[in-house]
Amino acid sequence: MEKFLQLAMENKDYIIEMRRYLHQNPEPSEQEVNTCKKVCEELKKMGLEPKVVCSSQTGVMCDIKGSQPGKTIALRADMDALSVQELNDVCYKSTVDGLMHACGHDAHTATLLGAAKILSACKDDFKGTVRLLFQPAEETAYGAKAMIEAGCLDGVDATMGTHVNSSLESGKISVQAGPRLAAANWFKYRLIGKPGHGALPHQGIDAGLAACSAALNLQHLVSREFPSDKPLVITIGKIEAGTRFNVIAAEATLEGTVRCFDPDVFREVPDAMERVMKGIADAYRCQLVVEKAEPVTMPCYNPEIPAARAEKTVKKLFGDAGIGFAPAQMGGEDYSFMMDKIPDSVFAHIGTANPDKRTAEPHHSGHFNVDEDALPGASALYAQYAVDYLNE
Repeated sequence: MEKFLQLAMENKDYIIEMRRYLHQNPEPSEQEVNTCKKVCEELKKMGLEPKVVCSSQTGVMCDIKGSQPGKTIALRADMDALSVQELNDVCYKSTVDGLMHACGHDAHTATLLGAAKILSACKDDFKGTVRLLFQPAEETAYGAKAMIEAGCLDGVDATMGTHVNSSLESGKISVQAGPRLAAANWFKYRLIGKPGHGALPHQGIDAGLAACSAALNLQHLVSREFPSDKPLVITIGKIEAGTRFNVIAAEATLEGTVRCFDPDVFREVPDAMERVMKGIADAYRCQLVVEKAEPVTMPCYNPEIPAARAEKTVKKLFGDAGIGFAPAQMGGEDYSFMMDKIPDSVFAHIGTANPDKRTAEPHHSGHFNVDEDALPGASALYAQYAVDYLNE
C-alpha cells in the first residue's frame, strides 16, 4: 500500500469524526463561523498556522512547507451547508432544523483536514508548499472569488478541487479531461402590464399571459438557435404573477438559470434571451424590465496535462480499478473561478454511491449521505497529487 494511502487509513477514524461533527453542526453560506473556528483549531493541533480570510471572515488559508523551496499547489475544499431539512435517521444527524450538509461539503472539509495530517507528517517527502484552502459559500458562488480577492492564489502554480459524487460508485475517482461542470447564470425578468377585471380582460394588459408565453418561447432558443452538439439548458424555476383570482395580472416575474459547457454559447445566450423577451413584451403590450442576468459560475474544465497527472496519481494509490467515469454535469461550481485563474488545475469526482448504505441519493436531497469508507481515499488523493506535482 502506498505510504499516503496507509497514512490516510490510519487517520480514517479522525476523518470520519470530523465529517460527523461538521454534519451535525452545519452553517449556511458566509456564516461558517464555527466551522472556520473548528478548522483552525484542528490545523493548530497539527502545528500549523492557519489564517482566517475573506470579507466574511469564514475562509481559512494554511501553508504546509516541504523540506526545500519549490512550487506551490493549492488544495481546495468548500464548507457551507444548504437550507434543506435532513431526512436521514443517523446518529450524526444535523442538529439545526432546516439546514444540512446535503451536498457533501462536510466530507470535503474533513478529507482536506485528513490530507493536512498526512502532509504535516511527511514534510520531508516534498519540496515546495502545499496551500490548504477551506472555502466558504460555494452554494452562493461568493467563496471562491472572495478567496481569490484575499490573495489566496497569489504565487500558486497549480490547484486541485474535489467533490463527492453520489452517482459514482464508492471507491472510484473520476479525473478525466474535458468539461466537468457547467457555466451557470441567474436571470430574472419582470413584465409590467395593466390590471383589470378578470371578466373584462380586454380592459387590462395581462402580464401573466405574457409570462406563460415567455416560459415556452425561451425554449426555442435551445432547440432552434444554438448548436445541438453544445448542450444548453434554460430553466424557468420561478414564475410569479397576479394578486387575486379574478384580477388581470398587472405584473409577472420569471426567474431561472442557464447552464452550458461552451463559454461562447454562455456569452451569447443572455442577448438572445433578452431579444425574445422584448419581442414577447411588445407582442403582449407589456413593458420589460431586466432585473438580473448575472453569471454565477464559469465552466469547470479539466485540461489534458493535469487530468493525466491526476489519473497517474489515482492509479498509484488504487490501481486501474480506482479510475471511474463521471459524465459532465450541468451543475455549477465556483471552483471554476480558481481553475480559470490557475490553468494547471484539476477537479476530481470522488465516488460515494453505495445503495446498500443508502448513499446513492441525489445531491441537495434531504436523504443525501456519503459512504464514509470512501473518505480516506479522498484524503490520500489530495496529499498524493500535491506531492506528485511538487516533485515533478
